Amino acid sequence: MYIVILGAGRIGYQLARQLIDEGKNVALIENDKEVARDVLARLDCLVVNDNGTSLEALKKAGIQKADAFVSVTDFDEVNMIACGLVSSEFEKPVTIARVKNVDYSRTKLLTYPFLGIDYIINPEIEAAKAILRAVENGARSDVMLFDNKTFQIRDLVVKEDSLFLGRPLQDIRREMDFEFLVAVILRDDFYLIPTGTTTFQVNDKIYVLSTKRGLDRIFERENRDHRDFEKIVLVGGGTVGTYVADGLVADIREESSLLDKVKSALLPKAIRRKGRSLHIIDRDYDRCKALAERYPGALVTCDDVTDEGVLEQVKLRNSDLIITTTSSQELNVMTAVYAKTLGVGGAISLVTRRNYRHIAHRLNLDVTISRNSTMVNSILKIIRHGNIKNVHAISEGTLEVIEFSLDKASAVIGKPLRDIRLPKNTLVLFLTRGEETIFARGDMVLDRNDHVVLLTERDSIQQLEKMIVG
Repeated sequence: MYIVILGAGRIGYQLARQLIDEGKNVALIENDKEVARDVLARLDCLVVNDNGTSLEALKKAGIQKADAFVSVTDFDEVNMIACGLVSSEFEKPVTIARVKNVDYSRTKLLTYPFLGIDYIINPEIEAAKAILRAVENGARSDVMLFDNKTFQIRDLVVKEDSLFLGRPLQDIRREMDFEFLVAVILRDDFYLIPTGTTTFQVNDKIYVLSTKRGLDRIFERENRDHRDFEKIVLVGGGTVGTYVADGLVADIREESSLLDKVKSALLPKAIRRKGRSLHIIDRDYDRCKALAERYPGALVTCDDVTDEGVLEQVKLRNSDLIITTTSSQELNVMTAVYAKTLGVGGAISLVTRRNYRHIAHRLNLDVTISRNSTMVNSILKIIRHGNIKNVHAISEGTLEVIEFSLDKASAVIGKPLRDIRLPKNTLVLFLTRGEETIFARGDMVLDRNDHVVLLTERDSIQQLEKMIVG
């Protein structure tokens, strides 16, 4: 594959690095000379220092041979115009635009082609959906969901009182009356795929696959019961915070605009319910005024959480959950950590860089959502071959959990799993066939339309795509 990316900011850089590591050919267009020079020194790809809405710049980047064009600059208009230009001049590339302004991204643009843009992705909506999924599942861990909706993967940190500590995995599985699989263990700066004899250590981060009921029972054994949050504090009432609030409350005003209702409908509804208490804190007065009008049933406080005593005055000890979604990832993490010392049961923080998730794990936060990673994963699902349905990154992106469907051209159809020469450190986790979801076994023969979920290293993606597509 050949992919042209416009914009070498954090999302563009992360996307390019991930694709290059998979063995794909990438070209980056960046208007800022300093940024372009820095990216050229760090990535093995073509870098064009020019304006991405210029036809000449696009041609220098090789757009005429590209399979996909992804525009992820900080400016919605630039992204949309660039995609429109590519679509009008070249037939081949799939066009993907990052659009932050809801007036663009949450109207009929998602249903009907506009300027020839094939896909419009809103990073704030994607981040809010990830936060709401975590709330729905008790904010005990990150949650990986799949199309089949039967199985999930959640992460768990092994503590001193954990049922996993110091014991072989096979012993733990024998004492459970339900099936589960530990897909991978993150230990210090490396990972390992466990066998039945693998034993667990304190601070191991393990990724467990099972049904929702099975995972709930494991978390109960770990003294991390499912929590129904009645009193929630939301710090940061910006775009992501507003989307999260839309998913948490049921009292959005009847006279809200049609656009507001469309936005709200795109978010998970299962966790909205009446009687829930929501307290929103933001330091911008005008924003707080708008939030108070939008959510008449919520308490809105205009204050700066960095000021001494503010969080204590909120009476956090009576709160079940804090969600931090300000524009500062450092503030989000530290506010959530401090809130937990005050007695808040659960904490979810929004960060920009995915390496902050590792820091947050060390600080004992329950869930950390990376805005950039959710955006990159959404783009990867579009541009990859092989009918990719879902992509979830693990271990700073070194590992990925991938869900894909098999079509008649796939080279693996008709073969038992044990006879398929998978790349090193690749593990088939489960497959869905019709209405049935099954843990992987060596004697399973893959068939057309099977949905397969596997764990693999990022640099094995290209080899897997060839096997899947045929």
